[in-house]
Amino acid sequence: MDAERRVIRDGALAVAGEEILWIGPRADLPKEMSARRVIGAEGKVVIPGMINAHSHLAMTLFRGFVEDLELEQWLQRVWKYELSMLDEPSVVAGFKLALAEMLHAGVTCAHDMYWHCEATMALAEEVGFRLLSGPPMTDIGGQSVEDLVGEARSVLNRAEAYQVVQPILQAHSVYTTSAEMLNAVRDLKEEYGLIFTTHASETRKEVQETKALHGKTPIELLKSHGLLDQRTVLAHCVHLEPQDTDILDQTGTHVAHCPESNLKLGSGIAPIAALLERGINVCLGTDGPASNNDFNLLGEMRTAALLQKGYRMDPRVLTTGDVLAMATCNGAKAYGLETTLGSLEPGKKADIVILDFQQANLTPRHDICAGIIYSAGRDSVDTVLVGGQIMVEQRALVAFDEGPVLAEVAEIARRFV
Repeated sequence: MDAERRVIRDGALAVAGEEILWIGPRADLPKEMSARRVIGAEGKVVIPGMINAHSHLAMTLFRGFVEDLELEQWLQRVWKYELSMLDEPSVVAGFKLALAEMLHAGVTCAHDMYWHCEATMALAEEVGFRLLSGPPMTDIGGQSVEDLVGEARSVLNRAEAYQVVQPILQAHSVYTTSAEMLNAVRDLKEEYGLIFTTHASETRKEVQETKALHGKTPIELLKSHGLLDQRTVLAHCVHLEPQDTDILDQTGTHVAHCPESNLKLGSGIAPIAALLERGINVCLGTDGPASNNDFNLLGEMRTAALLQKGYRMDPRVLTTGDVLAMATCNGAKAYGLETTLGSLEPGKKADIVILDFQQANLTPRHDICAGIIYSAGRDSVDTVLVGGQIMVEQRALVAFDEGPVLAEVAEIARRFV
């Protein structure tokens, strides 16, 4: 997934420390190179670690709990339990389960918007999982703007020491965040120079109610608060008016597309092909497992591609290369990480996924990208490295013991009735 979108057949890749040292045809591997360990990948395909650009990780606790509801009803039910029953240990358990699931699926970096972010950021740093997270600004919990800003500063200042966790700023949405709070987020964004992300224009009702209340679409409202630029990622963007697309284009704002969540909640189909045609950077997310219900970015790629072809009635839109970029280098670009993540190139972090193509559903291999997008699944993920560290080996999670967390989450889930 480099700039030339090369497919290197019979290739080799060398890792030194956390970074990729060399990549190219195996026949050209420098003879002076020696390795402490060699991973044989004959019959396999090596791709960059995938980036889940929008999610709520500890919502593993609500998987299968909130079904067959539109977004507004869905949110009310989820918020009720989040505010009354979730504590830090339960969120950490749900988060760790999400890390296990994503690593099994070849995801090496993920965004997270959820409660108790400081504890989950610390856990990701300990495990070595690349995380994009920070304090969520919202009126949902009833805290004052002053308290939220104070907590945000505390989290962000301590996060400066992190190596694999990147702190970001986030607000839930324009309908759960006051004008005062949005202005405070803007000021923090400028002060700390961080990426900002929020939900925007997810449902038709959200757009209608925002226009009725403010005389602006959610995109226009965010722009009026100075929150749209090249350091902003907007999740969903399903219902865009013509001026909204113009604003996204003019400001360089990125879009995180979550097709399966949008479908499951009946929110609609985002006009992703049209955004890409305008040059707007689109990345890919799963959203949370309460509305998806998994972290399978391979499946998300297939859904994204098929949706746009059917929606536009044109099989030529959203090529396999476009979709693989959405799950890799486009996600890196959206979060300001394009110089370190998203492609297999010397000097970049060794976030690497090895897919086993020696399977019935991946034979023959006429088109490698088509195999990844339309045929591969989580059972194809053989080996996963993050920063040169092996996290999954021969389909087994080695980053940590997942057995205890499965039992813990099952026990926590018994509280929900």
